[in-house]
Amino acid sequence: MKVLYITQHFPPEIGAAQARAYDMSMNLVEEGCDVTVATAFPNHVPSKKLMQTSKHLGLNVIRTFVVQDTKKSSRRRMLNYLSFMMTSIIAGLTVKKPDVVFATTPQLFAGLSGYIVSKLKRAKFVIEVRDLWVDFAEVLNQINNKRVLKLARKLEWFLFKKADHIIVVTQGYKRYLIEKGIPEDKIDVITNGVNPHETGVLVPEEGSMIREQYGLENQFIILYAGNMGIAQGLKTVLEAAENLLEHPSITFVLIGEGAEKVRLQAYREEKKLTNVLILDSRAKQELHGFYAAADLCLVVLKNHPLFEITIPSKLFDCLAMNKPVLLGIGGESKEIVKSLNAGLFFEPEDPESLAEVVVEAASNPAIMNELEKDVRSKMLLSYNRQELSKNLAKRLRATLHSSKGWS
Repeated sequence: MKVLYITQHFPPEIGAAQARAYDMSMNLVEEGCDVTVATAFPNHVPSKKLMQTSKHLGLNVIRTFVVQDTKKSSRRRMLNYLSFMMTSIIAGLTVKKPDVVFATTPQLFAGLSGYIVSKLKRAKFVIEVRDLWVDFAEVLNQINNKRVLKLARKLEWFLFKKADHIIVVTQGYKRYLIEKGIPEDKIDVITNGVNPHETGVLVPEEGSMIREQYGLENQFIILYAGNMGIAQGLKTVLEAAENLLEHPSITFVLIGEGAEKVRLQAYREEKKLTNVLILDSRAKQELHGFYAAADLCLVVLKNHPLFEITIPSKLFDCLAMNKPVLLGIGGESKEIVKSLNAGLFFEPEDPESLAEVVVEAASNPAIMNELEKDVRSKMLLSYNRQELSKNLAKRLRATLHSSKGWS
């Protein structure tokens, strides 16, 4: 089976979307698929070529030009999305006829690229919904223009309608789409997960080095490593830290990039939060020392019903490191952590609740000792990305051989 995998985000860029796309595409190759990935040149390096092809361990990769996203301009970001749509269509046309075009969102224009290429190549079209992009954009006030929202919803519905099959990453997303009128048998859930071959073994000495480097000896450390965007609501963490200034043995370490980082840094300076470190993004391997140093790993989103049907990939990253989670999300994420006895909970966007849980954990070692110590192996029983890729390959083959349509 020949698969054209369209994803704007792919290594060497760092992030959850990139890791999922890489692992899933490589595992599809292991499942006997002939896979070509159409992706963009890394965003941090200005594109100088229209297209570049390469091969990596049996995986064909086509990188295409995109307008660089500076993360500071919505106009620039839209140009980034649209440029990838256009150049990925061109890339798709250079590929020998695929059996299935598999396009992953967000953003929706990557899905539109997949649909167009599938029609031009007469291939099946499968769309992966990793994020309810339009709904989140509205909830987070990223799109305020009613006309733009209406057009975005029309595009989203068009893609759902035209897709031969839809892959979503949570049961909640599936229920949400069914409620919107999409047939249940058109949707499959393939969650996020963990690459079982990536080590989850942390070296205590690396943690000690991090503590020494940043002056965090004898500190109770809460680590957040990930996107600092609007959806994460990290200002709650800084407000909690403000409440905890009278507890000098507690420190929050935030690592990453994102639209809210500058505001978070400004708030930290304004409030003189000596118990908060905000550091630049690190490669996954470089984070191991920070994970080893951490007492709790923070996973947080803003307080909205949509986020209760969302499972951040960051949750799996923390569990893969055998680290207890400090979770500020309800719904499916909370059920996963509860089932594994892998963490503590606070109310989303409630700094008092967060501060209270942290103080209790820091002052009562018995609470921490009761948490599961071998959470990685138990989590892999259900969230092994290698097994999830087998499910994806099976679903793509079933779609290829299905003559059933939907309109």
